[in-house]
Amino acid sequence: MNAPSRAPTIVHSSSLSGYPDCPRRAAAKLFVAEIAAAGFDLRDLPSNVGAAVGTGVHAAAALILKEKAATGSLPPVDVATDAAIEELRRAAEPGITYDRETPALNEAEQQARRMVMVYRHQIAPDVQPLIVEERLEAQVTPDIILSGQSDVIAREPGRIRDLKGGKTMGCHAPQIGSYSLLARSNGIDVAEACVDWIQRVPLKKPQPDAAVHRYDVATAETAAVNVLRHIEGDLTTFRHGDPERHLLPGDPWAFVANPSSKLCSAKWCPAHGTAFCREHAAIEE
Repeated sequence: MNAPSRAPTIVHSSSLSGYPDCPRRAAAKLFVAEIAAAGFDLRDLPSNVGAAVGTGVHAAAALILKEKAATGSLPPVDVATDAAIEELRRAAEPGITYDRETPALNEAEQQARRMVMVYRHQIAPDVQPLIVEERLEAQVTPDIILSGQSDVIAREPGRIRDLKGGKTMGCHAPQIGSYSLLARSNGIDVAEACVDWIQRVPLKKPQPDAAVHRYDVATAETAAVNVLRHIEGDLTTFRHGDPERHLLPGDPWAFVANPSSKLCSAKWCPAHGTAFCREHAAIEE
């Protein structure tokens, strides 16, 4: 009797850039159901203020670009900032943790407001939007469907643009490359790719200008393909084991752990301190 077929697993573009830093941390977010089925309990992570501010700024940016795509004009500043604040409050409603840059909700709202103003005045005027926040999908292997939603695909020429608003600017090549691959698979030519970065800083500091970080499309796509291959191989090992490495199905070591990662902490990793990952501990407690 044949084993029942398994539906392909959806892997989101946003998970690709962080996967090489610690595959096990990424797996604890990507494959929650399969890890639970293998007998491991993971932790729920609290939402953080940086993500909430980013959600608000993204909502405003989408509103701005959709209005420009529909009418050719940018919406009034207050319309965009009101959209950011509304979305930020919605994201914060279940409860969030704050940090040194943003110690309170009122400050988060003010940060979101001025970040949106930077986007509207410095980025949006140069963007000719073709597709705004439209999710694209493609089956990249029999076991994996890649799903991604870039902030905008623009006519200038075909350019992937993704908005980032964190404290620091990381390397996002695999994520950007996956957006390009998805666009091509859906018949959209891509010639350029970039990240529009608007830094979140404490209110006592002036709001920095936007910075545009450009990526070589071919290099970014190569990065995305190779990360996807690693994800597929690791997931296959977790499901079926690997006799050469003495790994049984469901072994956490199907996913390499990186306790040297800056994000190896209970704040950022659902597996931290659980039976699924104790590699951060020098000795077993």
